[in-house]
Amino acid sequence: MTFLADENIPYTVIKQLRGEGVEIISVLEEFRGINDEKIIEISSGRRLIIITFDKDFGYLVFRRMVGVPFGVILLRIPLKSPDYIFKMLKWILLESRMKFEQNFVVVTESKVRIVPLRRLG
Repeated sequence: MTFLADENIPYTVIKQLRGEGVEIISVLEEFRGINDEKIIEISSGRRLIIITFDKDFGYLVFRRMVGVPFGVILLRIPLKSPDYIFKMLKWILLESRMKFEQNFVVVTESKVRIVPLRRLG
């Protein structure tokens, strides 16, 4: 499984995740400046799970229905530090055993909510 980190994911976190063996592509490195609709298109076409802090993805997917991404992880956690974000993502991606494919996963400090995307496609 490969992930697509939105521009709002700190690059230090991306490097740390890669060091843990996570396959992750950075929008900053490969697609700098593209809009969210294009990120959804890339996610769908290349089967990538989007990781983002941007609530607009929920709006675009469920309200505007601009497309169906392969999967989304929306982080609704405090931006305490890159180390905190890394620890949360490491747990989510490597330890939680959650299914991200064809799901919209919303992560807060106290809970995780999973909404299937299959019903949209």
